[in-house]
Amino acid sequence: MGGQGREGLPVDRPVTLEEAVEFKKREASGIEAKAWHFYGSYADAYDCAKVANFSPPQGAGEVMVSANSGMFFVWLYF
Repeated sequence: MGGQGREGLPVDRPVTLEEAVEFKKREASGIEAKAWHFYGSYADAYDCAKVANFSPPQGAGEVMVSANSGMFFVWLYF
């Protein structure tokens, strides 16, 4: 899959907001039971918040963000 994570998001570069929103639209429609999904690394903390608030929005406790060396790694529970 050349630079793609098992869920289709790039692992070798920051994820763009557009990529994350498209992935969330595609994945959220087929989810039967909630589970944690890695949503990639971001260079901008605001993009982390924007994707978490995009439909379906995440509730309290459904977002994990880890920061390291200017990158933000995001997991969403949906």
